[in-house]
Amino acid sequence: MQTNMTCAPYQEKNMKIENNDRIALKESDIKHVYGETIFYRGQDYFDDDRVTSVIKFKDKLTGEVEGSTTYKTDVDLNDLQSECSCPYGINCKHGVAVLLQYMEGEYSDADKVTKSLDRMSREELRGVIDSLISANPTNLMYLGIQAEVVKKPDGNLLEALDKQIESRLQRIMKSNGDDGSADELAGFIKINESVLSKEQVFHIIEFLVDNCEDFGCFYDDYSDSNYGEEIFENLCDAFVKKQMEEKDFVRLKDISERDNYDMLAAFINRLPEIENLENLRDFEESMRNLLDESSYVDFLINCGLTEKARTLIESSESLGEESRFRPYLRIDERSALEFAYRNGAFSSLLKYYHETGAHDEVVRLLSEVVKDASKNFRLKEDPIQYWNILSSIDKSEKRTYHEEVLRALFEKCKSFQYFGLCANIGLRLDDKELLRKLLDKESSYYFNVDEKIKVLEYLKEDYGEEVLREFKKLVSSLINEMGARQYKKAAECVFLLRDRMDEEVWEEYVKGLYLGHTGKRNLWNEFEERGISLRMKKGEVFLDDKSNYAARKR
Repeated sequence: MQTNMTCAPYQEKNMKIENNDRIALKESDIKHVYGETIFYRGQDYFDDDRVTSVIKFKDKLTGEVEGSTTYKTDVDLNDLQSECSCPYGINCKHGVAVLLQYMEGEYSDADKVTKSLDRMSREELRGVIDSLISANPTNLMYLGIQAEVVKKPDGNLLEALDKQIESRLQRIMKSNGDDGSADELAGFIKINESVLSKEQVFHIIEFLVDNCEDFGCFYDDYSDSNYGEEIFENLCDAFVKKQMEEKDFVRLKDISERDNYDMLAAFINRLPEIENLENLRDFEESMRNLLDESSYVDFLINCGLTEKARTLIESSESLGEESRFRPYLRIDERSALEFAYRNGAFSSLLKYYHETGAHDEVVRLLSEVVKDASKNFRLKEDPIQYWNILSSIDKSEKRTYHEEVLRALFEKCKSFQYFGLCANIGLRLDDKELLRKLLDKESSYYFNVDEKIKVLEYLKEDYGEEVLREFKKLVSSLINEMGARQYKKAAECVFLLRDRMDEEVWEEYVKGLYLGHTGKRNLWNEFEERGISLRMKKGEVFLDDKSNYAARKR
């Protein structure tokens, strides 16, 4: 998944966590992952009560949010990343809204529900099961009863399974592989994984791969997202429980070669997981032919073949920096660090030192790298990486290189156009000449409106005319973007300009804005809330000031 990133604001609203079972979050935690633009859009959705439900189960939130339709949004509480059925797909405003609902304590705690089952009698549990089946009879297949009762299927059962498989595959075809039919097939495979034959597993795989274009490949073109991975993951779980032979892996390889839409990826990626190793250790060469190099390294490490994995990592020319360093850490930390330094994997090292709390090492290494052009160019483009570096600089106890490193970090972020990070660095250094380099930079994904305003406000005394020009450009840009938050910020900027302009000049400026954007009612509502009313009569704009600004100024 990709990540939306921006710098944390200077002031944040700390949420009180009253429930000990709830993971403590702050708004800045969410902004750090989603960026301020997405955060405020999500906050608008939360404030408008568009979140209809949030369920917490273990470390995952599942929510429904009303947009142009109802979107299903899943959030991982470990890293706050979200996946959504909306067109945006990942780390969207719906994910923010779900997290804010959770922070407010307005969610259903499935963990407490499952714990309460431990205290129920047999009769009470039977009542719960009866209710689930009465509400939706298909819930029966998720209870695991059939797989527990029948371990060795006879011919009659296999024939019955064949009919059920064909029925579900035909439903996939008739429904164009919609979410409902995909979920039903995934559930059917999961509950029957112990009784499905190997040939039935292969039949399902081959049917889906060979007919994928006819049912849409489990792809939603509206949201530009794929689903159906659970089907192939469950097929993998069923496959590894069978008596496998070398020819089975050859058959999988043949299917993957005609899999033009990479549908089998979820199946293959699940193979090297630790729980599957018991049945796969004897098929190392077959796994090597089937897996990509990164997955094969994981497979070797999971099997305990660490020396073979080490040799492959050190000799590989195709594995990326992280795909070599992270597995190496699992084998031998010291050797992995030496290997990363020797091979110029400085971004991986900086990330590792930050994650392990070695903040002094982050400062030391960055200071070394930025001074050497042959090392400096190896630093990757990654806004999260540089935000973490800035955080490590703040936490470092050795202050020797701080200013030098901050200035070098500013230039590095500027080269990648991470101007929001540059703003935070410049403000930490209290360096107006440095911040002046950001004056003409437009508000963007990596330089949000609040950061731009902070820079302009900081420079207004020394660079009055330039700041005035940039404020006006920002106002026009925000109004043209349209949207409640954009109008609010545009109005904020206009009223910040009031202190920088003669009152009559400011009023003419506001009238000119009104003349150009008369129909934007929400924009002018923002002005009315601040005591400024505008109206047009016979082509002339009139401004009524009830703010008592002039009196307060005197």
